[in-house]
Formats: sequence, structure tokens, C-alpha cells
Amino acid sequence: MSLTATQTQHHNRRLALRIYEQVNLFYQAIPDGELSAHTTGRAGRVLPPSSSVENDTLQANISANGMSFTAKERMLTGDYLLLRILLLSSMTTISTCGQVVYCKPSNPYEDNRYPHTVGIRFVNLSEADSALLRRHVDRRNKQEMTIKALTAALLLTALAMPDLAWALLLGLLHHLWEIALHVAHLLFEYLEMGLDHVVEHLLHTGTHETQVIVFYTIVTLASVVAYFVGRRIPAAGKRWLNKLLLFALRKKSSYGYFWEQQSGLDKLKIVGISATAITAYLYLAF
Repeated sequence: MSLTATQTQHHNRRLALRIYEQVNLFYQAIPDGELSAHTTGRAGRVLPPSSSVENDTLQANISANGMSFTAKERMLTGDYLLLRILLLSSMTTISTCGQVVYCKPSNPYEDNRYPHTVGIRFVNLSEADSALLRRHVDRRNKQEMTIKALTAALLLTALAMPDLAWALLLGLLHHLWEIALHVAHLLFEYLEMGLDHVVEHLLHTGTHETQVIVFYTIVTLASVVAYFVGRRIPAAGKRWLNKLLLFALRKKSSYGYFWEQQSGLDKLKIVGISATAITAYLYLAF
């Protein structure tokens, strides 16, 4: 079997098993002279301490057989890497060696700091780590399928009954707002009651003096809380906005890349089916 056929077979298998995963990825090239120490045999293998730092990567997908990720530097097919993969969702670390199966240009719509997409085949993954990866991939696939099914069901329900969906959404938001106000009122009442007892017990004050002291105490506490919360709101809002913009950019670039990879006939089919579906929906809705 030629090298191109091997890469194609591995690429198809990777597409079937891959999951997009948030990872901290550490890798370094293995010199030819040290290759046998890392790749000969699974039993009793010892990986040396990694001298690499965390590598900057935009996205990664992983399976029980290998992984791919975007990288700054170009790698050669057949090169070996020492890998340390930290799965953030389960905080599990996997140490292994990998062989570069392909290195191709990444999505041209992505940030050009990551111009290469590198495919890695695990060459000496231990049985325990292999079983861990299979369980992890299966669990994440089930979670993603469940989320997609629920999202599709909600979307179809909203499209089928838009008036009812809008009314239910407004009603839900109204009830949540009422519950939040009720909880806030109860918390304030309990705080005020507790401060009344503390002030009367410590200062032996009357009802009017107690109410005045408690009022200014609550105002002071509220001002302090508002100050510290207000200092953190801009930074938190900026982080949330940056994540939202990055998500939108990634989706836009992915859809653009997908569109560019389609043939003219496939593009015509996509446009025709989409236009037909939208026209049918608008006709039935109105």
C-alpha cells in the first residue's frame, strides 16, 4: 500500500472517530537518535520528562487512534513527536508518541497564526490510555448527539409553532424574573432581621435607633458589594464578548471553508434545497 493510500485510510478513520476537544497540548520533535527509546515496544516504555512548553493551537480533534491540530510550524510527514495531552473536560493526561501522517494548510479563513493542520497517528499508545480515549470519545459523542437532538427538537417545535414558542419563552422569562425578585426580597428580609437582633443585642438600642443603624449598615454593605462587583463586570463582560466573537468567527470560517470545498453542483443543490425549504415554510406559515 502506498503512502498516499495509507494517509487516506487513516484520514477517513479519523473523521469517523474524531471529537473536537479542548486540550492543553505539549509536543516536541524526537531526534532520530532517540527514536528507538520512545517507539520500541509498549511494555515498560518510559517517556522522558518533556522539555517543551505548551504549544499554541487553535483547535484540536482527537480519537483513540490519533489526533489533528492546528500549528504555527510546518512538520514533515513521517516525523515523530513526543506528546503530552491534557483533556481539560476530565483533567486526564496522556503521554505517548505520534507520527506525523500529514501536514496541510489549515482553513484559510482561520487566523493566519495557525497556517498548518497536522495529523498525528499514535504509535505506542498504552492499552490503558487507548481504552481511556475510547471511553472518552464515546461519552463525548453521546453527549453531543443528545445536545444536537434536543436542539433540533426545540428548533423544529419553534418553527412549527412560532406564536406558541414565543409566548412560552416570554412566560418563562417572566416567571424567572418573578422568582429572582422574590428570592432577593427574602434574602433582604432575613439579612435585615438578623442585623436587627445583632444590633439590639450588642448595643442595647431601641427600635428607632436599631432601624437607623441597620439601614446605614445595609447601605454600606451594598456599596462595598457593588464596588467589587462593578470592578469585575467590565472584565467579565469583555471576556464573554471575546469568546462570543471567537465562536462566531470560528463558525463563519468553518462554513466558508466548507462552502469553498463544494463543487458547483453541490453548491447549487444546497442553495436550491435551502430556498425551497424557506419558501415552503413561509408559504405554510402565512
